[in-house]
Amino acid sequence: MRERFRSGLVLFILILAVSAPFISSGYSEIRRAETAPSHLEAAAHYQTAAMRLLWRPDLYELAGHHFYYAEKYLQADAAYQKAFDRNVLSPDGWVAWGDIAYLNEDPQRAAELWEQALDQPNPSTNLYSRLAQTYQEKKDYSKAAEYLQLYTEDRLEDASSHYRLGLLLTLTDPNQALTELIYASQLDPDFGPAAETLRTALNLSALSASPTEQKIIIGRGLGLVNEWELAQAAFEEAVNLNGNNAEAWAWLGEADQQSAGDEALTYLDRALSLDPNSSVVRGLRGLYFQRVGNHYEALTEYRSAAELEPENPAWYISIGQEYSMTGDLIRALEAYQYTTVLLPDNAEYWRLLAGFCAQNNINIEDVGVPAAQTAVRLAPNDPSALDVLGWLLVLDGRHFEAERILMDALTIDPQLASVHFHLALLYLETNDRQSMFDHLVQARDLGSVEAEALLKNEFP
Repeated sequence: MRERFRSGLVLFILILAVSAPFISSGYSEIRRAETAPSHLEAAAHYQTAAMRLLWRPDLYELAGHHFYYAEKYLQADAAYQKAFDRNVLSPDGWVAWGDIAYLNEDPQRAAELWEQALDQPNPSTNLYSRLAQTYQEKKDYSKAAEYLQLYTEDRLEDASSHYRLGLLLTLTDPNQALTELIYASQLDPDFGPAAETLRTALNLSALSASPTEQKIIIGRGLGLVNEWELAQAAFEEAVNLNGNNAEAWAWLGEADQQSAGDEALTYLDRALSLDPNSSVVRGLRGLYFQRVGNHYEALTEYRSAAELEPENPAWYISIGQEYSMTGDLIRALEAYQYTTVLLPDNAEYWRLLAGFCAQNNINIEDVGVPAAQTAVRLAPNDPSALDVLGWLLVLDGRHFEAERILMDALTIDPQLASVHFHLALLYLETNDRQSMFDHLVQARDLGSVEAEALLKNEFP
């Protein structure tokens, strides 16, 4: 008995002597991981430590995280798999594992992992946001809204998520959508304008007895806030409800073009065949041709729209733009002038007429300046109207007046890039290069492409 004990003790000492350095090196690997200069090195150390310290399988997940941060997604996937096999994957680890699949361009597997994670103890609420995004990409907007609803229940102060939920619900539950949109705008006033636009659209749609018209109105509202993917879904529902509704097909064409699809003209042709006497159909066809650079076809469509709605000045602005693009400035000018005949008390159309003259440097003294002066008289506190008047005065060589007017515009809106650019043009003509440089820099910083080009040319 004593001999057997002695043999066992010797064996234990031998095992300890052999394994101690191995175990010690495992903990050393952890310390190296904690101070590693890069995520890739940290991941390698954690992985080595996990292999040496068999009772620490959680280290595989740490290795996976660092492989993730190092953008080594295949290695991260393998590390998370090992953590899963050992039943130690944490709630955040499940989220990250799905992220890896998504980043490896396998959204189906990502969704499967995230849904599997929901069945684990204490799942992360971040799973709901991931799944909402995944189902939205699959165009399953009802399912996307369902998951996002669960996500927002735990994030009452997340304005962005409530706004996103409101957008999704416009397609499935307009009343609840309105509640979410208003709540989002209360949390963050930046969502206010978009929420108000959608509120108007949802209220107008509720007044319509036609389900098809309801979808068209909602789709148009979504388009106004630049949510063209969701708008397209609304228009698709509209044509499914009534395949003979020309406007639904026309708006579907507009949404398809806005979403960079390749079926826009097919939808617009279908709309035209259903109702060639719809000004909406003609106008949206004109917009399509305008965007693709076919200005003669665009002009034809806009002229047809104007014949159908001769009192709508918007068509004549579009006609003027297309005549300008085809080089017929005389007819373009006539079209712009006609809008001011239709609405002589509307400052916007006088400003557009003045802007046309300035952009093309024609009829500055006899048409452009008087039109801009009328715009300012009708809207004295509109910085855009003052800006156009100042620009025209620069072109007319009336530098003193131009500077005063442009400075007045800046007083109202110091962030208007075009005013800074036009002041730079003024100082170019008066050879005040320092002032020119200062205003070009400000215009460029505010997003003016023209200012950036002139700045490079004049101050290389």
